[in-house]
Amino acid sequence: MKYKIKGLVLLSIFTIILNIFYFSNYTIILLSLIIFSWYEFIQKKRIFESLKVNYDLEYEKCFIEEEIEYRVILNNPSDEEITITLSPSNLLSRLRPPYQKIKLAAHETKKIVFITSFGTRGKKEIGFISINYKTPLGFEFWKNIKVNKSIDVLPEFIYSEFNKESLKKLLPGEKSNIRILEDVTYVENIDEYNNEPMNRINWKISAKYDKLMVKKFSHTSTGKIFMFVDLNLPAGIPENNIFWKKERKIYEEYALKAAASIIRAQKLKHQEVNLVVIGKDIKKISSNDWIDYYDILSIVEGINKPTYTLENILKKELPYLTYEDTVIIISIHLTDEIIPDLIKLRARTSKVIVLIMPYGFRIEHEGKLDIKEHEIFRVEAKELEKKAILLEENYIIVRLISPNNSLTEIFESI
Repeated sequence: MKYKIKGLVLLSIFTIILNIFYFSNYTIILLSLIIFSWYEFIQKKRIFESLKVNYDLEYEKCFIEEEIEYRVILNNPSDEEITITLSPSNLLSRLRPPYQKIKLAAHETKKIVFITSFGTRGKKEIGFISINYKTPLGFEFWKNIKVNKSIDVLPEFIYSEFNKESLKKLLPGEKSNIRILEDVTYVENIDEYNNEPMNRINWKISAKYDKLMVKKFSHTSTGKIFMFVDLNLPAGIPENNIFWKKERKIYEEYALKAAASIIRAQKLKHQEVNLVVIGKDIKKISSNDWIDYYDILSIVEGINKPTYTLENILKKELPYLTYEDTVIIISIHLTDEIIPDLIKLRARTSKVIVLIMPYGFRIEHEGKLDIKEHEIFRVEAKELEKKAILLEENYIIVRLISPNNSLTEIFESI
């Protein structure tokens, strides 16, 4: 705890001098006021020191722009009331309200709720809670309490359907445990009976709801998805180019947003997704819960001078791919060196989809830019169109995404 009593000390010195040289009834009143102020200082200091502060966050994780509650619990164990000003954090710039004036009665516990949100992803430290007591009597108390909490801000996702994963192929004459029609291990929904075959009726559930009900099962006729998200600046782009260094940071957020959207859509369909993120480090994950992927996506970041390259990662992963798998690659640019690797990848798998987004993409609710497509891209990006033609001839799907394209439009064009 810290306190400021400079004003009270100066006023006390002035009052003592005044009483020595100009003693009167008025100076006695002023002296009495000073004595009362010092008494108040001692009392309020004792009360202020005894205040107990706790804190809590509504969630341990949240999405970008999602509003959450930040709760501060104050307890006054003393026998007197006190009015303080509470500022819950020095790091939460979006806090509403930024501070509150609180009156705590004797032995009262009060919960104060603030609303906050975050504009960027990543692990966010909360900072400090500051409480302050100020009085016109010439003194002030304040103390800062370190908040030993952080919150993981997950990347945004777009509500888009991605149904381009490849179907598994059954070999004639070979036994297989793949259920082409339904997978009874995953129940998508329970619906009221509507002219389905009688053997689909679930009598136990029907008895519970007092009407005929059937289970709707999901299908599991698709191969694995291998997704490679390259956040780094490829070797084919000058690393000191100011434009591309700036664009890479913008691209990074859009790439993660696109990856998050595809992953969530696939995991809700119980599709197996193997994610590889290439940035400062290599992050790999395969999980049953889409939130686990978001934990990775919230902390990764790329660099302009990478240690790891997309080409090398693809070469390492190639032996683990099968013809039933779909490969999705998200990158800011494609170099000439990677084309042979993509062709090998296509020969090994069922489908290869490459999404190139040097300038990001259009969010669904945003309007389109009033500019022609060919005027948007720089020379380096336009050269990708020639490479895309070559890759399309080898049955590799390449989409050069402009700021006028939405994810839904891109997915529908594949």
